[in-house]
This record gives sequence, structure tokens and C-alpha cells, in this order.
Amino acid sequence: MARRHPIWYGIGFSIIPFFVLLLGYINIHPEIFRSIPSDFGARVSAPSVRIDWDENDAEDPPLEYVSDSFSGMEVWTTVVEVNSFWSLWNRPLSEVEYQWDYTVKNLTSDSRDIKVAYRLENSAEKVLASSNGSVTAEPGETVVINGVHRLPYFDAGQVVGSGWTIRHSVER
Repeated sequence: MARRHPIWYGIGFSIIPFFVLLLGYINIHPEIFRSIPSDFGARVSAPSVRIDWDENDAEDPPLEYVSDSFSGMEVWTTVVEVNSFWSLWNRPLSEVEYQWDYTVKNLTSDSRDIKVAYRLENSAEKVLASSNGSVTAEPGETVVINGVHRLPYFDAGQVVGSGWTIRHSVER
């Protein structure tokens, strides 16, 4: 029977706990390896997209769609408070902060208050995130409505496109 050397006990009792603690540290600091998904973001412009006007506005539309886009800006991760060894296994939540821009032109001779609800959608057209913005457009002016919003990190990987609804009214 082979005799075991006591040095192996020391290595076993120091290296294994070191690796367990290292894995716990990596688990509570996902910002080390998380980044904005590479395919997150899109830009769409006219003439491929248009505003679907109702019967009253179809003949003489008050607004003209120019473009819309969204892109990721930063990944935010909540800070975890470690109170015990078991706290190392509670993975924190991360969110992707994104910016969206919607460009539209006022075709009327009146000032218009324009409101846009911008949403990010997955392949099944389920809304994963939504944000609102508004601006007043002078006659003939092209305006950019934009906003900054966050969505859960794992939802960002499912985003395949965007959608929007638009409302306008004559400013009085």
C-alpha cells in the first residue's frame, strides 16, 4: 500500500476552496463576461415602412415617417451584498440600457404634438420592452423623438425588431 504524502492534504484543503470561492466571485460579478448582445440594434428607414393611416388621413397624411432605430448603450448589474458563503451563489440581475430614435416629418401647416410608444419585440412579436416619448413639431419640420430605457439582460438576446404606435394632435 502506497503511503500518501501530507503535502497533498495541504494542496487539497487550499486549492479546492480557492476555486470554489473564485467561481462564487465570478457568479456575483457577471459584468466581467456580460456585454450587449452583438445582434442587438436595428435601423429602419422609409420607404420600407410607413404609417398606417385611417380612412380620414390616408388621402392627405399629416405626418411622414422618416426612420427609426435602437441600439444598446451599456449593461447595468445590481450590486450584491455578500453576507455569507451562500450569498456567492445568488446571481445579480443585469439590464441592457438602450436608446431609441424615431424620426418623423410634420406635413401640415399646424404645429403638432407627436407622441410615440416605441417597443422592442421578439420573433413572436411579443413586446419585451416599451418606452414613450413626445415632441412638438412645427409646420414642415422634421423632428427626432428619442428615449432611453432598460430591459432585462436575457430578454435583450431575444430582441429581433421594433415596433411603434404614433399619435398626434394639433397644438393649441
